[in-house]
Amino acid sequence: MLRHIASALFVALSCGTALAGAPQPQPTVAEAREAVEAAGAYFRDHLGVAGTYVWKYSLDGQKRVGEGGTVPASVGWVQPPGTPAVGAAFLRIFEVTGDKQWLQSAQVVATALVKTQLESGGWFYKIETDPQKAATWCYRALKVGGNTCRDIKDNPQRNETVLDDNNTQSVLNFLMWFDLASGGSDPDVRSCIDRALHRLMRVQYPNGAFPVFFKGAAPGADVKAAAKASIPASWSHEWQKPDRPPYFIINDNLPRDMGRLFLNAYRTYHDPAYLKAAEKVGDFLLAAQLPAPQQGWAQGYDRSMQPVWGRRFEPPAVVSRETAGNIDYLIELNEQNRDARLLHAATTAATWLQAARLSDGSWARFYELNTNRPLYIDEGGQVTFDDMDLLKHYGMKTGAEIEPVFARLESATRGQRVSRQRLWISAADELSTGELNSKVRQLVDSQDTQGRWVEGRFIEGEDFVEGVFALARFISAQASEPAK
Repeated sequence: MLRHIASALFVALSCGTALAGAPQPQPTVAEAREAVEAAGAYFRDHLGVAGTYVWKYSLDGQKRVGEGGTVPASVGWVQPPGTPAVGAAFLRIFEVTGDKQWLQSAQVVATALVKTQLESGGWFYKIETDPQKAATWCYRALKVGGNTCRDIKDNPQRNETVLDDNNTQSVLNFLMWFDLASGGSDPDVRSCIDRALHRLMRVQYPNGAFPVFFKGAAPGADVKAAAKASIPASWSHEWQKPDRPPYFIINDNLPRDMGRLFLNAYRTYHDPAYLKAAEKVGDFLLAAQLPAPQQGWAQGYDRSMQPVWGRRFEPPAVVSRETAGNIDYLIELNEQNRDARLLHAATTAATWLQAARLSDGSWARFYELNTNRPLYIDEGGQVTFDDMDLLKHYGMKTGAEIEPVFARLESATRGQRVSRQRLWISAADELSTGELNSKVRQLVDSQDTQGRWVEGRFIEGEDFVEGVFALARFISAQASEPAK
C-alpha cells in the first residue's frame, strides 16, 4: 500500500539528524479510515472462527490464546478482549464508515453468542463452536426434545454463568448495541438479551450484590446478611478459606459492571425493572462502604458484611482500584437518579483515596484494615508491608485508572454530566485530542501491509480493539469539525 511506503519513508527520514525532533504530520481521515477497515478485514477474514475470537494469535494464526494459555481451534473466548469486544469493534467501524459489511460482520459475532447462551442465562469464559463438543454444554440453542442439562456428564462447568471480569456483561452490552444498530432486525438477539437480563435480576441478592458465578439460584441467597459493613478488630495474616456463601464480591469491579449493564439496558429498552436493578447495586455499595476513616471498599464480604479473604493473594483489606470503580458508578447512577447519598459516598471515598496515595504517586492495591498501611503479597505468597519482591502475576500497585476519577467527581459535584454513558467503553475515550492524534499517527505508521498490529510474535486482540476505537474516535471528531 502506498500509505505504508509513505509512512515508512517518513519514519526513516525523521530519524536523520536534520529532522531530529521534527513534529509528526497530522494523520488524515483517509489514512485513519483505510487503517481501520484494513484492521477489521484482517481480523474477520483470517482470525474469526464461526464468529468467535480469542485474546491473541501467533503470526500464522495457528496458535490461539485465551486466559491461561492455548485454546483449541474450535473455541472462542468471551472475556474482553475476546469475542464480544471484537464484535463491538466491527460495530464501531460500521458507525464511522456506514458500510453495511461491518454490520454484517457484527451479525456473525452476535449469532455465535446467541447460539452459546447457557440455560442459566449467561456465558462461560469460553464458547465451543464444534457441534459435537458443543453438545457437552448447556447451550439453549441445542436443547431440544427431551434433552436436559442434567443429561450432560463430565463437564462441571456446562451451565455456569460467569460475571467475573465483565464476562457476561460484555456480551450483553455488545448485543444491545447490535440490536440498536440493526434496528432490531434479529428477534433471536432481542430474545437472548431479554432472557439474560431477567435471569440476572433473579440472581441479584436482596442487598443488591451479584454472585460471581451461578448455575441456578445465587449461592447463599436464603441466608440473611448484615445491613451495613463494619471492620473486624483483627484479621488473620494467614489465608483462611471462607466457610460458606453468601459472599458479596466487589473484586474486579463486579458491581460497577453490573450496575452499568442495567443502566444501559434501561436507557435502551426503558423497562423500569432494569433501573430498579441498577439502583439496588447503588444501595449495596452504600451499605458496603467501610466506616471512617477508611471509607473505601473491600474486595469481598461475608454475611456479616465484614471483609474476608478471597484467594490466597487477596487478603481482607481496603482496596484502591475497586474503590475508584465504585466512585465512577455512583457518579453515573447519580446522573440517572439524583440522590445526595450517592455523591456523598463517592466524595468520602475519594477523600480516603487521596490520603492513601503513595509518595511515588501510585496506590497500593491493598491497605490494612484499621491501620491503613499499604499491604502487599510477596512472591512467596506471604502478607508483607515491604514493597520489594512483590507478587508478579497480580498487580500490587495501581494508579493510571484511579487518577481520572477525581476530576470526574469534581465535575459531578458541580452538577455537570461527566459519566461515559455508552454501551461500550474504551480506553480511547480517555485520550486528549493531542494524545488521540499521536495515537492515530502511531497506529497508521505501525500497521503492516496485512492490516495487523504485531506485538512481538503475536497479534493481540486488545491492540486491535483499542486501535479500532481510537481510529474511529479520530474519524468521528474530524467529521464533526466545522469546515474551514
